[in-house]
Amino acid sequence: MKRRDFIINSALAVGGAALLAGCGKKEVKKSVNQVVRRKFDNLEMPLIALGCMRLPMRDGKIDMAELDKMVAYAMEHGANYFDTAYMYVEGKSENAIGEILKQYKRDSFFLTDKNPSYLVNSPSDVHRIFKEQLKKCQVEYFDNYMVHNINKGTISNYRDNDMYGELLKLKNDGLIKHLGFSFHGDPKMLKEVINEHKWDFCQLQLNYLDWEVINGDQLYEIAEEANVPVIVMEPLRGGALCNIPAKAAEKLKAECPDDTQASFGLRWVANKPLVFTILSGMSNLQQVKENIDTFVNYRPFTEKEEKVAHEIAQIIQSQGAINCTACKYCMEVCPRGINIPAIFGLYNLYKASAQPNAEFMFVTNYNALKEEERADKCIKCGLCNKNCPQGLNIPDLLADVLKKVEEVEKSMS
Repeated sequence: MKRRDFIINSALAVGGAALLAGCGKKEVKKSVNQVVRRKFDNLEMPLIALGCMRLPMRDGKIDMAELDKMVAYAMEHGANYFDTAYMYVEGKSENAIGEILKQYKRDSFFLTDKNPSYLVNSPSDVHRIFKEQLKKCQVEYFDNYMVHNINKGTISNYRDNDMYGELLKLKNDGLIKHLGFSFHGDPKMLKEVINEHKWDFCQLQLNYLDWEVINGDQLYEIAEEANVPVIVMEPLRGGALCNIPAKAAEKLKAECPDDTQASFGLRWVANKPLVFTILSGMSNLQQVKENIDTFVNYRPFTEKEEKVAHEIAQIIQSQGAINCTACKYCMEVCPRGINIPAIFGLYNLYKASAQPNAEFMFVTNYNALKEEERADKCIKCGLCNKNCPQGLNIPDLLADVLKKVEEVEKSMS
């Protein structure tokens, strides 16, 4: 390993405070190929942004050398917007992105963070967590800052502790440039939240599947009525729209041969005029390059492509897959440590596969999970349901997956 890579990978070992040896502040060498930008307030924001929930990993730790390359490539191509949160990557995301970004001049990038509503039990918690985040990210202010994950389980925390009012104080002090919220509730709740305060923006889960499955169209319309700009999360549904069923993939290839599954999904989201940036949880440099290429060579979505997106969404729904985006919020409260996203992901891959050995691979991969992480360890306490942004009945779905595993094992014996 090169000395520089060793230094970067060692940075978090001392609490995220180690300096990258001898680098000072980097001058960004701008590529001629810049991503397209959208106006937000008086700023020009890149239409694609690096979401820091699914960072590159190596041996169970964040691969800082790979992240350094990802950030450098993004910065060179004008994709200078980075989004992190308190709980991402088991609480290590903020340290990691802060350690990398401190190489650059503060006014050369946009950094977003979020106050975890589920951990706020008093107004003082808002300020305590915020100060901790500034320190972890090694910055003096956040460009965009949010009340994180307002849903049916957290809305009382948000309201009872006046999170908006407390964060507004920080905005008035210049520590937050723009104040918004991320949302995982139903349309009725969004209408209440978006109209009860003066928000600079909101962050919604939008993609061409959820547009039809979980009222994505209604959520967007509510933001449009309130004239509140939108940041998009889960544009590819946790990677599910990069691994669509074979029948859907064939249709996409036939109708839109110039698109990858990822570029098709990203372009669909970008076609919504209220959207000013799109978060993509990229896990390696290759994904960064592919996504940036989509927005360097950006093509607006056509009416024909809208029809194709609708047809693909119908095909995906017909496969009976579980609407899980692998956000891992359920795992934060599961008392048994069940690997719910992995179980649902394996099931979805099985349902989407047309391979003759799909059932065998499904059970083989399921049984490769640690015994204590499997579906049969569920005690049906229901805590996961309260934390699920998708509103899934997780215990029942785990039971369904377990039943399928048992059926396949019986047929193979």
